[in-house]
Amino acid sequence: MSGAKQKQNIFLITGDIQGGKTSYLSELVDVLKKRSLSVGGFLAPGSFKSGERSGFKLLNLKTGVEMSMASTEETDAWEKFRRFWFNPDAFIQGRKWIQACLEQQTDIVVIDEVGPMEIEGRGWFETLESLLGSSVPVQLWSVRENLTSEVMRRWKIPDSHIIHINDAAKSQTADLICGRVNSRIN
Repeated sequence: MSGAKQKQNIFLITGDIQGGKTSYLSELVDVLKKRSLSVGGFLAPGSFKSGERSGFKLLNLKTGVEMSMASTEETDAWEKFRRFWFNPDAFIQGRKWIQACLEQQTDIVVIDEVGPMEIEGRGWFETLESLLGSSVPVQLWSVRENLTSEVMRRWKIPDSHIIHINDAAKSQTADLICGRVNSRIN
């Protein structure tokens, strides 16, 4: 499949920072699985300490396996980006999970989240680029509201593929995604 056609199947799930994008995606994934679609990729649920975001885990949507991805506390061999230290092994594992999705011909691949690292060509950037030319029927990328325009420009994603979590019921989004998956498979 050409990259241009694949871009027509990338949907951005967007909302404010700490606005519920991961929770929305988690619930949406449950709805999609109940509709017999195969969903893979990962979520990045956050953790909090004293009311502040203190880290993230990486959660495999197919297996339920979790691993530490980022922390505000300095950690040996982890890489600092802005206020977080990132686990390089989490990126390696996440790429393997996405590769498994491609090999298993998963219907929907979730990337939580596309942010400043990816815009700078780091983080999940290579994974996103490899997904552009893939045969995955639908991709769901979570993106902070304030970065949506930049992500749209960089990866040429149309306005019609933006899903604002405060404006779209999960059942409506599931209907849209199911229709897109079914049109790509049939």
